[in-house]
Amino acid sequence: MAHQVSDPPRAPAGSAPGSQSRYLHLSRIGMLTMLSLIGLLLACFNGLLIYGLTPQAQQAAARSATATVSALETRVASPIVLTPTPTPNPSATPTPNPPIFWPNNSVPNAVLQLPEDRYLLYEQPYNPNFPSNPKNSQNPNSQQGNLFLAPLGGQPEVLNAPGYIYNQAVRPMLTPSGQLLYSGDGLWLLDIFSGQATQIATIDADEVVTSMALSSDGHWLAWSSEPSNGRGTIKIYAGPLASTHLVYQQSTADCPCFRVFAVLPSSSKQVLAYLLLTDSRGSHEAIQNGLWVLPITATAGQEQQQPQEILDEDPQQGPLLLSPSDRFLLYSPNEGQVPYPTDNSVPADIAALSYANSLSLASLGGSPPALGKAQIVLPAQRALRSIADYHWVTTPLFTPDERSLVYVEFSSDDQPPYERHSALYTVQVSDGNGHLRVAKPVLLATTTAALVELGTWLNGHTLTFYADGNIFALDLSSGAIATLVQARTYVRAIAVVGTGRI
Repeated sequence: MAHQVSDPPRAPAGSAPGSQSRYLHLSRIGMLTMLSLIGLLLACFNGLLIYGLTPQAQQAAARSATATVSALETRVASPIVLTPTPTPNPSATPTPNPPIFWPNNSVPNAVLQLPEDRYLLYEQPYNPNFPSNPKNSQNPNSQQGNLFLAPLGGQPEVLNAPGYIYNQAVRPMLTPSGQLLYSGDGLWLLDIFSGQATQIATIDADEVVTSMALSSDGHWLAWSSEPSNGRGTIKIYAGPLASTHLVYQQSTADCPCFRVFAVLPSSSKQVLAYLLLTDSRGSHEAIQNGLWVLPITATAGQEQQQPQEILDEDPQQGPLLLSPSDRFLLYSPNEGQVPYPTDNSVPADIAALSYANSLSLASLGGSPPALGKAQIVLPAQRALRSIADYHWVTTPLFTPDERSLVYVEFSSDDQPPYERHSALYTVQVSDGNGHLRVAKPVLLATTTAALVELGTWLNGHTLTFYADGNIFALDLSSGAIATLVQARTYVRAIAVVGTGRI
């Protein structure tokens, strides 16, 4: 049997045992004629068979591929596949697909069209792979980071910003007049398009700016500084934008260690009435717990006013942001630490922050300002079995019309590398008949990015956000999305400038 398998039979294909005697009785001519006819018939039959089956084979292959894709889509949520606005840079890497997944795997049909006369301002911390612009400092070896200006979806340019030093706790601001206010070796105002920079406040060489707040009309400014080594005097300044003066000081050994949270002019906007202060707990990071009101009424020779507490910092709670009109305060009654990702997917100064585990919204008004009854947006979680069961909130933003709140909610794995899993939520806010109401949070989208942060508004319904080295724009009304910046490192959106309208 083994020999029969290794040596194929030598009889013609299709011949049966015992038929060999018939072959012996055929003449040579008859046998050749028969074989020719059989070969011709087989050739015709095979040609017709191949012609008839080729389309069917192609259709079968297509059906098989479609079935495979459908099976994958059933198991895995499909990413949004939209055509983002291209970056006009021949050396740039391919435009990334936005890491956004919509509920029920729906994919918006709209494509976000970006105007040509708008620019994105953003900042980048020091990164050894992206050296700082030596023109930004008298020290060419300075590690202060960079400020960038980029046409929406276009190639960014480094701004010449003298004295700028990246500080995660002190975000640069765009004034209503279109100037960029930033900190470093003091405070500076930069005319973005002319490049003219003016220093409006100075600090000592051993000091660092720890906070900065601007009134909504851009007229009033308050900021704070303290010794870089954490030992000495905390100073708080306030006044008109270009001429602030010292209004409060304290020892770093006598905490709460105040920094400025917000500036509140009088109802006429003609007088700077109050500052809202928060406690840094002696840290230079973006830590802010509790809330105090400091009246700005003292004149030269008078004893300085003392801050009055309106939000207890114990248990660990603190303010997050004011609404654009300063009428509402979003704060967290419960904050906590999140495991530090060991894969360096989150910058160290961000991973070290405390995060909100709950959200509450309260009205802010009166003279002096006081908080109204709080409405719970997101309840606190306590005594859960695993750190992975907790949710945390970062970078919340009010919509410009104050009718909604948008925030990033994330969780963390309880095992190294402690990966984070994020989603975007929206909450409707109403203030009818003097009664503040908040709706239940609604899931907007999920994302596969390791780090997601909300940035700034492009217009009343289009939001910028950071995700794993890129900045995107997302239209909340249509779901359209576009790539704005491909930085390949952590960056933070500041503002959108320009004269065009979307």
